Amino acid sequence: MCAEVIDSTLWKFVDSTVKLSEKMKLECIYPKKAVIIQTSWMKHNVTYKENIAVLHANYGIHIEDKYKGRIYFENASREDKSLSFIKSTLEDVGLYFCSIASYPDGTWEKVIEIIQPADSFEISEKQNNPVFTKPGGNVTFICPYNRRDSVQQVVWERIKADCIDTIVQCNSLGGQRFGADFKKRALVDCSDQASSMIVIKNVSVSDFATYRCVATGRNKTYVMSFTMLATWDHKWFITYIAGGISAAVLLLVFLLIFCISTAYDKK
Repeated sequence: MCAEVIDSTLWKFVDSTVKLSEKMKLECIYPKKAVIIQTSWMKHNVTYKENIAVLHANYGIHIEDKYKGRIYFENASREDKSLSFIKSTLEDVGLYFCSIASYPDGTWEKVIEIIQPADSFEISEKQNNPVFTKPGGNVTFICPYNRRDSVQQVVWERIKADCIDTIVQCNSLGGQRFGADFKKRALVDCSDQASSMIVIKNVSVSDFATYRCVATGRNKTYVMSFTMLATWDHKWFITYIAGGISAAVLLLVFLLIFCISTAYDKK
């Protein structure tokens, strides 16, 4: 088996965290429009990267013997190279790398960690602040904190039932690191010592989830959560109401015909 030796101390930033379950999906969707030549899936195994599978534009899909019958590619479309597990075990806990080689952009990589948490990732709705937007629009989140606590690091995350995606991590020195899925469509301002603000552009259906800001200071950690909710577009609202009325009318007509037919049969 061919494997790449790596320094285990280098991988501290994770783009996504997935909850271990018998059936799970490691999402890897290429965000650009370049020509994808090859996709490689590997696992960090102590001091080296273990090969899992390779998808090649011309040669098809190769899965290592160890993983045959346990993984598959549900929809290996032009951009979607997500890896699905159907028989996962505790041995599957760890770091995974989705590496996509494309022309002319080069290599794009996403790091995903599978963990076994005690509880679900979801946050109670009582702790969330609602934020409204619609698909295709932009949304802004603001996370305030006390400037006297000298916040050293701020992390923004998107949270779903079985997955946490890192949006951005920034520190007091001005350093920023975006998660792989948000590099091209998220803006962040961490320069304000009293708050952090992010803007997510071109919102999609998958973005309607819970968002969390974790600001770590010298003496206190601030945590604030938001729930992104869809607003009703006027056109879609009318369509929805019209569809509901039509369904109700059809149901009444059906019941009327049924009652008349029953009465006629009794005669």
